[in-house]
Amino acid sequence: MNTPKIAIVSIGTELTQGFTLNTNTHWLSEKCRNMGFEVAFHLSLPDQLDFWKESFQMFIRSKVQTVIVTGGLGPTSDDITRNLVANTFNKTLVYDPQQEKNIQHWFQKRGIPYLETNKIQAYFPEGAQVLENKIGSAPGFLIKDELTLFSLPGVPSEMKSMFQLQVIPELQKQNLKPYYFKDLRLFGISESALESILQSFQFEKGVFWSSLPTPEALIFRLYTSKSMDSLEKAKALLLKNLGPSASQMLISDNGETLAHSIIRLLRESNQKIAFAESCTGGLLSYSLIQEAGASDVLQGSVIAYNNEIKENLLKVQAQTLLNHGAVSQETVLEMAQNTLKIFNSDWAIATSGIAGPTGATPEKPIGLVWIAIVNKCKKTAFSEIFIGNRKDIQEKSVYKALNKLRIEIIEQKNTCS
Repeated sequence: MNTPKIAIVSIGTELTQGFTLNTNTHWLSEKCRNMGFEVAFHLSLPDQLDFWKESFQMFIRSKVQTVIVTGGLGPTSDDITRNLVANTFNKTLVYDPQQEKNIQHWFQKRGIPYLETNKIQAYFPEGAQVLENKIGSAPGFLIKDELTLFSLPGVPSEMKSMFQLQVIPELQKQNLKPYYFKDLRLFGISESALESILQSFQFEKGVFWSSLPTPEALIFRLYTSKSMDSLEKAKALLLKNLGPSASQMLISDNGETLAHSIIRLLRESNQKIAFAESCTGGLLSYSLIQEAGASDVLQGSVIAYNNEIKENLLKVQAQTLLNHGAVSQETVLEMAQNTLKIFNSDWAIATSGIAGPTGATPEKPIGLVWIAIVNKCKKTAFSEIFIGNRKDIQEKSVYKALNKLRIEIIEQKNTCS
């Protein structure tokens, strides 16, 4: 795709040494991509001239037209971005008395003493356009030379404010053609399996894709500079090639999470759900309450980790636990059915498993999880052996249970009485 290239550079030894998490790059990349740029570079550089010079030459060789630099505009000795940029463009630093007055006023309004060291923030490379900082003390600047360079503060709130108010209007002067994109969340298919399917057909020219595996789902992104209609055609082509199971795989095509899709489906049918959790320890209910609207559908949850709780609170028969054990089809079915009654809900899910690292037997290995899903006319129980550490097994159990519930709601529509 013939789109302008942009580089995003974060200056600060605290970043390269791992003392501070760099969230600026992620935020800026999304904004620039959506505007129509090809984000060609992400770089975090220490406060050293040599590293910056080498990087700048790389940008020139790669035909990068725009660079956004964050960080290094403060008053301390390690805030050297203004010096790095001035040196690169062979310019001197020029004092701006009006900007110092603005900085002084910022400190006075907040009752903070203004120190002489802050005066350095009023110096800018010769010919630079000053970018006002509406919420912080450090102004940014813009230089147009071999390429266009924006220098913004590293504090995320200040950077975002300056980008939205002053950088975006400058970037839009380039008459960019925006990207269109569509995220499909797919459950139950691996990257390698999807790659095999993708090799059997081709999207129309100019439509591109990328994939990202997450604990919840495989996120398959379609993007193009053509039109949303091109993406709809690409989506239809993909689903066709996924075959009959496509409807079960596709959680959403609009960024909706698995948990939010459950809330939406239950809300649409005016239904409630409750959980009885053993090995998942509350993660099922937590996955829902993270989403807005959970209070409309979630009745409650019981963490029945101990067998006494399973017996006394969830009314699982002692004989069931004795004959089959806590991790069994029989136990999770009783847990779910009784939860349905206790909470007077339309749906109930129960989980019980061996998340490790101990507790396994030859018959019941680490990773074995039983899941039951019941409503007022149907009960389903299934097991799976999940691979991974304790956290992996718990998370995979939750997503497996929720996706199975999603399919049950869609297919049954709970029309039974």
